[in-house]
Amino acid sequence: MTPQNILFVDDSPMVLSLLERTLSEERFTLHTAHTTKEALQVLEQHPIDVVVSDLLMPGLDGITFLRMIKKDYPHIVRIILSGHLHTQTILSAINQVGVFHFLTKPLELDDDTLKKILYEALDEAKLNRNRLYADQNAASNLSVFLDSILNAPYRPYMLLNEQDIVTAVHVALAELYPVGSSLRHPEQEGIQLTAHSLYIPYDESESSDLDLYTVDTLTLGRSSLRLIRLSEIA
Repeated sequence: MTPQNILFVDDSPMVLSLLERTLSEERFTLHTAHTTKEALQVLEQHPIDVVVSDLLMPGLDGITFLRMIKKDYPHIVRIILSGHLHTQTILSAINQVGVFHFLTKPLELDDDTLKKILYEALDEAKLNRNRLYADQNAASNLSVFLDSILNAPYRPYMLLNEQDIVTAVHVALAELYPVGSSLRHPEQEGIQLTAHSLYIPYDESESSDLDLYTVDTLTLGRSSLRLIRLSEIA
């Protein structure tokens, strides 16, 4: 299991020392910083999952610091730790930062509330990383997918969704297979290109008959698209 990392940012050495003692035996690695400048250095050196930051600190204030994290490290879960929260601060944090939780000083360390919040934040961070990886992977696949179309403009194509409905089509095929039309065979498990007398069964949808067509599938998150490209002869 990949170790997870939490960063506490507070200008009080006493607060950080108390947290280090309280959380020393937990299943995550604890990092601390006395200033936002130190915190940014920690972020560059370690794969931080959760940041817990005070708001009122010398130099860069907590809201600005957390806003930078949101922009540069979108997977990191952000928690505010402060003894000076008021309504406007809370609203600003929600609108600008996207705060997972507010912790107030003095911290209650004699029960499991803090630990419960931190582990929930770590779970959220793991989901964020997975979503970010999926989005990056989908973007990369989509780029390759589109390049395969743009680099072979002489081959008319159709893009189908999971219900085999045409979502995009080359101009040369637009009248034969208009956007919104279904290419699902009414009786068999496959795709029917009636105008070309072609039937493509699902269990062969990843294969190709290069003389007639090629089929490629792109997975985007939980959905997928199917690209059918016809040969020049077809």
